[in-house]
Amino acid sequence: MELWLQDELAVHAAPQLERLETLIGGALDAPSRYVFALSEFALHVAITEHAWWREAHAAQRFDAPLTAPVVRGMADEVLREAPDMPALQAGLRRVRNRCQLWIVWRHLAARAPLEETTATLSDLADILIDTALDRVHAWNVQREGAPHGAASGAPQRMVVLALGKLGARELNLSSDVDLIFAYPEAGTTERGRTNQQFFVRLGQLLIQALDQLTVDGFVFRVDMRLRPFGGAGPLAMSFAALEDYFTSQGRDWERYAFIKARACAGDVAAGQELLRDLRPFVYRRYLDFGAIDALRDMKSRIQAERHDVSNLKLGPGGIRDVEFTVQVQQLIWGGRQTELQESALLAVLPVLERLGHLEPAAVADLAAGYRFLRDAEHSLQAEADRQTQTLPASALSRLRLARSLGFADYAAFAAELDAHRTRVANVFASVVGAEDTTSGEGLAIWVEPDRPDALAAFGFRDAAATGAVLADLVAARDRSSVGAEGRQRLDRLMPALLDLVRRLPDPDLALARVAPVLKAIMRRSAYLALLCENPVTLAHFLDVAAKSRWLAEELARHPAFFDALLDQRQLTALPERGTLAAELGERVAAASAEGAERVLDALREFKEHHVFNVALAEMRGTLPLMNVSDYLTFLAEAILERALELAWHENAEKFGAYPWPQPFIVVGYGKLGGIELGPGSDLDLVFIHDLPADAAQFLHRLVRRLLHIITVPTYVGTLYEVDMRLRPSGNAGTMVSSLEAFREYQLGEAWTWEHQALVRARGLAGDRPLIARFETVRREILCTARDAARLREDVLGMRRRMAGQVTAEGDLKRASGGMVDIEFIVQYLVLAHAHTHPELAAWSDNVRILETAGRLALIPADLAERLRAAYLALRTEWHRSVLDLPDTQRATQVLDLHRATVQQAWHAVFGAD
Repeated sequence: MELWLQDELAVHAAPQLERLETLIGGALDAPSRYVFALSEFALHVAITEHAWWREAHAAQRFDAPLTAPVVRGMADEVLREAPDMPALQAGLRRVRNRCQLWIVWRHLAARAPLEETTATLSDLADILIDTALDRVHAWNVQREGAPHGAASGAPQRMVVLALGKLGARELNLSSDVDLIFAYPEAGTTERGRTNQQFFVRLGQLLIQALDQLTVDGFVFRVDMRLRPFGGAGPLAMSFAALEDYFTSQGRDWERYAFIKARACAGDVAAGQELLRDLRPFVYRRYLDFGAIDALRDMKSRIQAERHDVSNLKLGPGGIRDVEFTVQVQQLIWGGRQTELQESALLAVLPVLERLGHLEPAAVADLAAGYRFLRDAEHSLQAEADRQTQTLPASALSRLRLARSLGFADYAAFAAELDAHRTRVANVFASVVGAEDTTSGEGLAIWVEPDRPDALAAFGFRDAAATGAVLADLVAARDRSSVGAEGRQRLDRLMPALLDLVRRLPDPDLALARVAPVLKAIMRRSAYLALLCENPVTLAHFLDVAAKSRWLAEELARHPAFFDALLDQRQLTALPERGTLAAELGERVAAASAEGAERVLDALREFKEHHVFNVALAEMRGTLPLMNVSDYLTFLAEAILERALELAWHENAEKFGAYPWPQPFIVVGYGKLGGIELGPGSDLDLVFIHDLPADAAQFLHRLVRRLLHIITVPTYVGTLYEVDMRLRPSGNAGTMVSSLEAFREYQLGEAWTWEHQALVRARGLAGDRPLIARFETVRREILCTARDAARLREDVLGMRRRMAGQVTAEGDLKRASGGMVDIEFIVQYLVLAHAHTHPELAAWSDNVRILETAGRLALIPADLAERLRAAYLALRTEWHRSVLDLPDTQRATQVLDLHRATVQQAWHAVFGAD
């Protein structure tokens, strides 16, 4: 701070400082001399308002932030006697200048962080706009009569909506205020004028009070160009007219602007309701691929208007690049992730990091760059109260700017500024897409895909097959059902896509898998725009398709899953069951307003979305196998619980009986019961009840309705395939059994293989007390003492029959040493030893049963651990085979690697076969 005393800042400021000291009758302290040397505006206001400044400074008021109550008190005091427009204008400007001096003093003295400066300026604007509105409203009522709503008859007040920096409470020292004037209802005034006429006149008076340049200056420059129809539109509109405009004619740039909308003056409560009603216009319900089109248009506009590096706001890496980077993410994701519906940029940045849309380093660069740029902007404007973001040319102004930000000279400031802008520009480029760097070779291949020599030279191994894939894409592009925009976007995308494909380990395979997806999205070309505008997403898409046939096919079936590719978060944690259930409940509740068919689709969309994300995480290697199966099992349980409730309520309504909950449960067998679901797994289900005998018809229809909800194909697809052959008596048995009948069957009639299946049975959904009772019955049956020799023969006989079902070399499930061998070992251990070791019946999953068997020394502990590892390795490979084309050689290698362990365990348990 003392540096200013040693150079030209002191010389330049000395005469005016001496004048101020004369006016206040004393010497200025060092902080004040420092601030006034940096800001001609602050010094001018202090001289003009020297009595007020002397009193305020003596009371050390500037040591504390300027609060809204203090501003309102100043406004009430100064404007108490303001009978007409000139007096109102003079008073508003006096309050504004005093407050600006306070804010400038704290900024230049390094007493206020950025958030304080912008919030205080926004409070000042809110209060002065509201105060002026109250006065001019009263005058207008005297002239034209009070306005009332035609429908409600209620008195009407104007709502002032703030957009831009004021809307986000990020106002700068010399900013315009972007406003929209609205009123709740059409109607008339007491003197026969329409409400629109009244509020248009009121808006004109408010602008006159704030914006008109007088001998005292201005309060705020008012910009009304963001209102509907721009400068050609009415100055004020009713809520209904505004909603109709945005519903029918609202444009993407207006959505962008309304991210920061806020009711700042007038009837604020009514304004907040209006903005809630407009929120679906701003934030679309689903991931907003339309925002990608807006992104491209706005990006082109930014580049066309790109200013030179002297402009802190509009130059490369400037304030607008930070704002654009953040707000584009809000437009894309805000409809689905409501925590992004926040207007303050610095508050949104950590949310974007937490949700995975920006990397931590990018968020840090944007936040630091934004703070530096905004502080520099305030220092520029503080010098002379000018609306500027242009770096100064004069040596004096440059020195003032550098010193205000703590730098010894302008060169040091400029070096720091360049570093921040470079980092911001890099993040901006990564979000909106860098300039086109496509090679001419990729373009040449797309233009002439029927040249085998060129395809081979480009890197494709099977030129004939790749040429056919490209020719098929060209034919699809040229169909009449594909619009001109879709063709143009595909032509723009393909050269870049081909350049990336050639770098992959198997470019032929990658292109063959990508092509069906491109054909599927060709008529919904916003997805093509997404890939054009997001190089990172394009690379990720190609990587996913190259590694997983299943994921590529899912993208072709459900292009909405591109949102998962945009989401940079890596799924690494397992969600709680309750979290999944609550999320599904919200989706179903929202869909129920649109009818039963929409509910079925909502269930399927929820399931497909989560399964895709889990498979994507498994492919990336960020979610371990056990967590993948847990996730998919928890997902199925949440869906079954919700589907059961839906079916029950529908059935109960028809029968007029048995209100939910009732003793009815869904029992899962196989992979579902054993917590081992994988992508594409079906569900082995059994239904158990404890209702009276006269409920048979109700239960029969309930199960049919439940199965319909789960299995019926809709536009989205089916939820799951269901297998009920494990119910008592199999396909010959009833659809649903009482718990007592189930117990009697298992104890008296069931085959050994049915008891083997019961090892992996688990109550999943429905009445919790009945689930507990079912578990008691299950344990009773599993813990029954059995004839060891007969049990061994039954299990071995079943395994021999299954051996004939081996489908091919490398059959991970049924081949010798495969998953079925391990499952039979586990089931035998439970059935043979649970009567003496009931803890074996506590679990339904093979991994924990093996751990228990090793702990109990039923097989050697080290062998149990190796068997557990073999089982997980085989399951991992099986998952890979589902997600990708089955690889017989790789599957055989995994089997060979673990076969000795499995066979050792088999002989340890069964002896010689």
